[in-house]
Amino acid sequence: MTEGSTLVEINCGYPVWVVIFSANGEYLIGGDDKAVRVWRVADGEEVGTMAAYDVRSIAVSKDGKWIAAGTELGRVTAWDAQTHERLFTHKESSSSVRAVDFAPDSNRLVTASSNCTASIWDLAARKQVLGPLHHEHGVVSAKYSPQGDRIATCTDSGSIRVYDSRSGRLFIDIPLNVAIYCNFGLTWSNDAQNIFVVADGKIKQIQVSTGSAVKEWPVHSYKSSACITLSKRGEFIVYSSNRTVNFLDTSTDKVVQVIKHDRDINSIALSPDDRFLATITEDRKITIRPLQETAILTSLSGPFIHVGGAVLDSWRQGRLVETETLLTEDIDSENPSHRALAHRALIRTHLQQWNAANDDAAKSIKIQPSVIGLIAKSVALVGGGKKQEGFRACDLAFKHCHSERVDILLAIKAVVVCLAGEYADAISRVGDLIATTHDNSIYHTLQARTPRHALITVAYMRLLFGNSRLERKDYEGAIQLFERAQTQIQDHESRRLWTISLISGWQFDELEITIQRQLCETLYATGRAKQAEDALLKMVNSHTHITEPITAWISDFIQRCLSTAESSGDATSEADQQEQAMTSHTSMSSLGPSTPTLLLAEWTRIKLTTGSWRDILVSAVGFRVPRIMVYQATCERLEMADRLVDAIDCFHHMVDELAIQTQHEVAKWSLDFRHRCSRKVEDLGDAATNTCRHDEAISRYSAALTLDPTIPQDLLVKRSKAYAAKGLWQDALNDANEAIKLDPSSPLGYERKHAALRGAGRHSDAIDAFETMLSLQSSKPDIYDHFHQYVKPEETKAMIRKTVQDTIRDLPRVLVNTASGRLLDKSEQASMFESSSGFMALVSSMTTNIDTAQIKHEVAQYYRYATFSHTWEENEPLFEKAIHIVVYDLEKSFTHDKLQMLCKIVRDAGFNWAWSDTCCINKHDHGVLQEALVAMFKWYQGSALMIVFLRGVRSPSKRGDLARSIWNSRAWTFQEYYAAKVVRFYTEDWKPYMNLDIPNHKESPEIISEMEEATGISAGALRVLRPGPNGIREKLFLASRRKATFVEDAAYSLIGIFAISLPIIYGEGDKALGRLLAHLLASSGDTSILAWTGKSGSFNSCLPADIAVFNQLPTSHIPTSFKETITDTVTTRLPPSSHILVLATRLYDRLNDLAAPSLSGKRIKIPCIIFSLGHPRRASKNVFRVKADAVGIVEIRTTEDLSQLDSVYLIHPWIDFLLDRQAVEGGKGTLAENMRNGSLLCGLSSFPGASNTALIGQRTPTTVVARLMLSLGARLTKPIHDSASLSSPLLVSLTDKRTQVLQFIARLSQPFGALLFTPTSHNAAEYRRVATDSMITAQIQKDTPLNDLISNVRMLDVL
Repeated sequence: MTEGSTLVEINCGYPVWVVIFSANGEYLIGGDDKAVRVWRVADGEEVGTMAAYDVRSIAVSKDGKWIAAGTELGRVTAWDAQTHERLFTHKESSSSVRAVDFAPDSNRLVTASSNCTASIWDLAARKQVLGPLHHEHGVVSAKYSPQGDRIATCTDSGSIRVYDSRSGRLFIDIPLNVAIYCNFGLTWSNDAQNIFVVADGKIKQIQVSTGSAVKEWPVHSYKSSACITLSKRGEFIVYSSNRTVNFLDTSTDKVVQVIKHDRDINSIALSPDDRFLATITEDRKITIRPLQETAILTSLSGPFIHVGGAVLDSWRQGRLVETETLLTEDIDSENPSHRALAHRALIRTHLQQWNAANDDAAKSIKIQPSVIGLIAKSVALVGGGKKQEGFRACDLAFKHCHSERVDILLAIKAVVVCLAGEYADAISRVGDLIATTHDNSIYHTLQARTPRHALITVAYMRLLFGNSRLERKDYEGAIQLFERAQTQIQDHESRRLWTISLISGWQFDELEITIQRQLCETLYATGRAKQAEDALLKMVNSHTHITEPITAWISDFIQRCLSTAESSGDATSEADQQEQAMTSHTSMSSLGPSTPTLLLAEWTRIKLTTGSWRDILVSAVGFRVPRIMVYQATCERLEMADRLVDAIDCFHHMVDELAIQTQHEVAKWSLDFRHRCSRKVEDLGDAATNTCRHDEAISRYSAALTLDPTIPQDLLVKRSKAYAAKGLWQDALNDANEAIKLDPSSPLGYERKHAALRGAGRHSDAIDAFETMLSLQSSKPDIYDHFHQYVKPEETKAMIRKTVQDTIRDLPRVLVNTASGRLLDKSEQASMFESSSGFMALVSSMTTNIDTAQIKHEVAQYYRYATFSHTWEENEPLFEKAIHIVVYDLEKSFTHDKLQMLCKIVRDAGFNWAWSDTCCINKHDHGVLQEALVAMFKWYQGSALMIVFLRGVRSPSKRGDLARSIWNSRAWTFQEYYAAKVVRFYTEDWKPYMNLDIPNHKESPEIISEMEEATGISAGALRVLRPGPNGIREKLFLASRRKATFVEDAAYSLIGIFAISLPIIYGEGDKALGRLLAHLLASSGDTSILAWTGKSGSFNSCLPADIAVFNQLPTSHIPTSFKETITDTVTTRLPPSSHILVLATRLYDRLNDLAAPSLSGKRIKIPCIIFSLGHPRRASKNVFRVKADAVGIVEIRTTEDLSQLDSVYLIHPWIDFLLDRQAVEGGKGTLAENMRNGSLLCGLSSFPGASNTALIGQRTPTTVVARLMLSLGARLTKPIHDSASLSSPLLVSLTDKRTQVLQFIARLSQPFGALLFTPTSHNAAEYRRVATDSMITAQIQKDTPLNDLISNVRMLDVL
């Protein structure tokens, strides 16, 4: 938005309660129920959002770096104004934060809350530095003064308070019925002398020093939620009331502009440069209005002078060269303004460029005669020494002056006379003007007082006149002029006065102080030191804000006064000084402080703002007041400024230098000072402790202890706590012991002693101190509630022991303790923790409550263990040997070295326990061995680290060594590698594989890539593989490539992976694998286990003798795909009433009623369709051709002579495929899914039996549900044609019964891998599987009667 542009309106989605401009005025920030939002002023576009809820107050730092907001929910948050990143947040319980405001230095933030408090925060340190400042009612506004040294607060029940922003000292409490809303019902004047508020239906200007209202303006249509703000230069008060925004001219006391809205106003804001006004109304509309549309700009500078923006700012601030440059830029245009020429003429008079100024004024008058042009000419002529010509030029200005401004022009004429050096005449002229004004009844009625600009002007003239008298050594005349000038100083926020200032170059900002300063110096120069001192004190007391140069002068002047003897008498004798020191406090308490005392207090205040108290003592040498008074004033001023540590140091220095303890009055002051400071510095220490400023707390408590407090043990306890918070355990313990010595019966000292000992790691001693503390608590009923919160150590110990037992329950039965090298069982494992420092540390730390989460964490950390994966060698250290000896003491051998290196590496890695299958399993105990084989997968899975020893791989190792290693071919290492979460590979000489120095080799891209290439297993398998009867065929494939020393281990090594319990019978040979597979088949119903070719095992002919049969490439035993077009073909060929459809439905139901595969002893029952074969004919060696019912001629490859068998049969066991029993996918990235899409088995696109893994887990119940739904013809969800997830499936039908049957017919016609069976020799009702060398491919012929198939559906008993 540029000057002259139209207003911008923003329609908000939420109620906005407060708005404020950014520091540069380019953005508007508002807060609503959902966020703090930032809009661009130029076009109203929202450019930023910061999350916050129910925002009620907002502030922007003066440097533009921070945005802060307070919410109804009690949260204060600050963000980076550029990035909108949250940098600070604080929760004020449940109270509303009604106000926030930044200090002028932008480093601190004041907050006001409805919980009756205000606080100040250091944003850089992210901590509270002052407060809370408590009020009687909820605080609804808080504002920093322009100088930042004070804050003003308002409460919701009518009170304004002003505090020192550093110390929190209350300056004044002003009772008022203030209207406060959104932190904009209160604002400071630019000079910090006044506060403007809306109260009692009026805008009141409250003088801070007195608390009285010095000026009032009525507010029309008053509402309690009126907002108020002040323009940049203080010329205008802008306030809202109901539906209007009003602009009040403070110089004329008139409302010069009213802006009306359709709805009530929530908040208003002025941009920092006064160019824009923003309002937010109840209808959620924000309006950004350029102030060029208002009447303000027509009155910005004052009568006769019409400038604004940068020109006015630089002119008023005395940057004359810059102002001249700006005006010259305007004048150099084609049509220079007569005003600009006149303004530049005035600037050049201030630069004493008299001729240039006269030329500009002449050009201005030539273009257009004007008052300001003639005034500029008058000042230029007078400055150039042409008084009379200057006076005549000023007289001509009256010809062009409006009658309403004659009085100000008369005042300007007097100024011109004064500039000519005619002081008396000038003063007389202004006096006549004032007298005339008083006589003018009309003006008196309008103004009701003497014109302020005239009074200020004549005061300035008297100042100049007095200075001229001083130059002539007329001190009495100067004093009279200065004293008279003092009486005419009033509030000088007047545009008429600004006009005089801009024309004359006079600065009125510190006029009163300047006059008083000159009066003091003149009185002092004439030897009237007492009067000078009184005048100085009056000046100091009448001004709340004094600039730094004046402050420096005051300090110097007081030092001169105190170094000079009274003019009314001789120098004070040493005896008199001592007497004065003895009675100083008596006089101060009964008669009030003397002038020297007051001067000394003010001098020390000033000196302490820039120097140290030691500098004061040096500077005060030679003062006419006693030395003791200097010390007292310094100590008290330091105390008042809350520099208590310095105050105490100064006090001790005084005691050492003056030895004043024996003097009664001073001793009384000394005692009072000790008590006061001790209490205060202790409070400061408490506040520092509460905000975690422990160094400061220690310093405060230490200072308090030097003052000989009444109860030092309390301070010792507090300082001990602060030392402990810093980790200074010995210092904390020393203080605790000192506190115990002073009061052995108090439990507080023992409480701190316990904390110090615990921090120092002396946990046993800490527990002793804690128990002593608990035993003493009954002797202190006044603090019983404090100690009642503690728990007894025995309660903590009981919880720790229970947690230990819960933790070690799932650990291996025996572990190697890496520190001692001993094999320990579970009872010994539990004892180890109880004897550890960690146990005592937990007990000593659980004092107020039993932290079960911490206990579980610490216990779990202690019992982290590492497992060992390796290939067995001869002479491994077995359990029966290692149980009797320290592992590290085993005689040297390759296998012993291997175990010892394992323990050392695990110990160095920070683990207390290691497990190796060589020495940690008692293989002679069958129960132990059985337990270990079943639980081993979980043990590896629960380990924090697995060390893999690559036998035969030496360093430097290279890619491929791992894949080719013996370890990678062994059966047991399959479950070990895939169970462990963190793995580290070591070469035979115990170097990290491929020098990979990373915590987990399982996350190494190099190793993952190598393992994928070596095994065909993707990294995804590591994330989804878990123990249990799921993904059976996939896990069998992965295990099929591994070798075992013992035949039985091919099965036993999979017990943990499948999470089953299987009796361990070494010597049973391939029956072990048969028992495993039979158990899986019966428990899961997964018939894909039957999809193999090769030799039958001895347990059951359906099951293979060797796990290697599952290492075949994908076969087509079970159809893995199904085209929907086949269903479409069947559907079009069969009419709705087709007899085939009826038979097919009967066959479908018959198959659906079959039970799942089951196991009884060695007998397996298999659901299937059976096909009778004719007499086999040998086509060639081991190849037979035979004709079968319904499937035609098939070719069979087998080493068994089929011609010798009485009868043979083919069976179709893939019932789940035929019925399309599929499961709802339970999640993404499962093992089965990865196997199917090729991400798990690299290079393989499908897998035998994948579709049959649908029925896994709780098959029988879900199958019953499916059958029930099918029989009712239920319509369920859309089919999912992927294979099942590994979770328990929810079986779903495809659509309705008819569609299911049609699809069943289509599947029935698909080729399948048939299995070959023959009756056993002793029972025709029992069958055995005839092993084949290759798959038997069969397909039901088209003309096969469905009745025949129905009669061939059965449960086949197989041995």
